[in-house]
Amino acid sequence: MKIYALILSGGQGKRVGGTDKGLLPLRGKPLIDHVIGRIRQQVDHIAISANRNLEAYAERSPHVFADARQWQHLGPLAALCTAANDLQLAKADWLLIVSCDMPELPPDLVARFLEMARRTPLCNAFYVETPVRPQYSIMFIRPQILQSAIPYLYSGMRTLRGWLQQQRARVVHFDSDGDFVNYNTPEELQQSE
Repeated sequence: MKIYALILSGGQGKRVGGTDKGLLPLRGKPLIDHVIGRIRQQVDHIAISANRNLEAYAERSPHVFADARQWQHLGPLAALCTAANDLQLAKADWLLIVSCDMPELPPDLVARFLEMARRTPLCNAFYVETPVRPQYSIMFIRPQILQSAIPYLYSGMRTLRGWLQQQRARVVHFDSDGDFVNYNTPEELQQSE
């Protein structure tokens, strides 16, 4: 079984002063390096969606792509629409999608998703929920369903939540909110040093 990952790092970084969030330092290395370190042993291949600093991301994975022009600045769904036409990602049995700003992802993330996928074989999409809230940007999907993100985005819808609901995605519960902490401001990053 081929399990690939897609790290979403294409945001505009509005809450961090317009900087590229994936490259912001945390404990001496960029946020995305923490994410890669957390998932590398859980997947067979890592792709990165980024809209700037492509050379810096290419140092981390040879599989880097920017949002297609027609979907730029339309949020994380733009990355999914672009990924829908990526032939390499289409080869995967499952695709783990994570954000570049979650450096504490659990070591059993994929194993827990796979366990739920085995129990519900007709389901093609899963996402994380913790006791505090759902984490729609952490999902485990069949790559074939990415094509459905295109008409969804063209219809004017922009949320991952709505797209996942359309896919009848199932929740995978995790007990620790700390595993899914994300950093949205420079202050949050400094406090965690």
